[in-house]
Amino acid sequence: MGVSYTKIIGAASVAAIVGIVALHSPVSAAPASFTWTGSAGDHKMSTAGNWKEGQVPTEGSKLVFKCVEGSTANNYNIEIQNDLTVALSGLEVKKLDSLPDSKLCARYNIDKMRFTSDAEFTGDHTSSDSKDKYKTPRVYVTGAVTGLSSLKSNGFDGGFDSKPTISHFEVTNAGCDSISYYVRAAEKIVGENAYVSLDGANSILVKNKGQLEISSYNTETSSSKITFENGAMISHGIGCQGGGGGAAASSATTVLSGDIVLNGDVEYRLASNITLKITGKLSGPGKLVAHKDNEGTVLVESSNNTSGTPNGQYGNAHEAKTIQLDGDKPDEFVTVKKGETVLLNGSRSEVSVDEGGVFGGDATVKSLYVSGVVAPGNSPGKITVLENFALQNTGVYKAEILNKDHYDQIVAHDVYLNGSLDLTYLAGGVIKKGDTFTIVSNNGTNPVQGTFKDLPEGAEVTVSGATFKISYVGGDGNDVVLTAQNDSKAPKAPNTGGEKLSVNLIGAIAGVASAAALLFVTKRKSLSKK
Repeated sequence: MGVSYTKIIGAASVAAIVGIVALHSPVSAAPASFTWTGSAGDHKMSTAGNWKEGQVPTEGSKLVFKCVEGSTANNYNIEIQNDLTVALSGLEVKKLDSLPDSKLCARYNIDKMRFTSDAEFTGDHTSSDSKDKYKTPRVYVTGAVTGLSSLKSNGFDGGFDSKPTISHFEVTNAGCDSISYYVRAAEKIVGENAYVSLDGANSILVKNKGQLEISSYNTETSSSKITFENGAMISHGIGCQGGGGGAAASSATTVLSGDIVLNGDVEYRLASNITLKITGKLSGPGKLVAHKDNEGTVLVESSNNTSGTPNGQYGNAHEAKTIQLDGDKPDEFVTVKKGETVLLNGSRSEVSVDEGGVFGGDATVKSLYVSGVVAPGNSPGKITVLENFALQNTGVYKAEILNKDHYDQIVAHDVYLNGSLDLTYLAGGVIKKGDTFTIVSNNGTNPVQGTFKDLPEGAEVTVSGATFKISYVGGDGNDVVLTAQNDSKAPKAPNTGGEKLSVNLIGAIAGVASAAALLFVTKRKSLSKK
């Protein structure tokens, strides 16, 4: 006896429903991502109560870390113990837009991580703007990183202290805190708002609005094959160093000896002490173009050049210009670039004087780092430095003296000297033997660090018939003081014949082109990288 059609249809319907339920039931499906809360308080990843989902991450999961306000109690650090045995597919960081501007996200420190071979990091850190930088958490792996072979990163903020070596690395939207600093890879691809270094790479692709980072601190040579797309850039990295045109530690040259392909025009922005030399094969229709703020030099000495940029030397000509800054802006940073004379009559925060730049005026600044020329006052005058005054190796302090009551002075809390002193005895000046001139008044308790070049303690310097003895323990015990060794009267015009070159501030402004010949050196970094 056959089965009725109705029964067959009914049975089939039940089976279909059961199948649908079985396939789509959320009960057995593990979440694709897990969001850390740390609610359990034991800092362990294996504790379900530390995850928003109430479950422990599974094989191939992605971990999400949200911005929470850091506290001084834990030094903005949240320590996490990874006691899981699973491999994770990636990390994600989430911004907190409501975080007050005066606050910072806490930093997550994970002791170790195991990833799948192809991992992906994502997040909301999509620009170098402080709104992203400070409102997006950073995630750092402080110990071993295993399993990882290929990594894609977009908008992520964090890194690996162990700096693992992988085969493939692709990064975009990392801003000035690029994860690329923490990864070595044979193949690198960099896109918008991110940069990669030459370190460890066999091949590099720099896409539109991506940057190849050139070291501003070290001489380096790379045989990497580098391909530039139209709109790519060569610089010192993004953001925190002013886009690449900032100060550097000393003269440095980067040599590119591998194949270089210019598929479009590529801008370069280098500090004045930096030389980029291309010696390998150079091809492609594109050209190397100086950024408007470039200060460095590009030498194209290609062994096989078929590109749009012929062999030769390239860079920007820096026309002398004077910039007058008035008023008080104590939070504003100032960089005096090659070819610029900046006269400040007011207050600013940190001032950095690049090689070839001149800084003067009656100014008050928080810190002053000089690789070019500092010439206090408006003939003569005083510059007050609330914290550090550092005269770098190529820096020059141009000090004018008229008489014991009128001369240039720098007042600072901490003093570091490694550059040169250049005295000018102003026309009509009268000095008597025994007159003292405190050209650097150290109002801190620390002794002066270093001396002027070729002027050790007790050395003598003569300018326009006046002889001075220098001391770095003068005044109240830690000032730089010049003591006149003879009576003298300055001639009507400074005599620079066979003596030290003496240029007053007006002369420095008129002849800033000669100041541009000074060697460049940086302020820090640092104060840095990343």
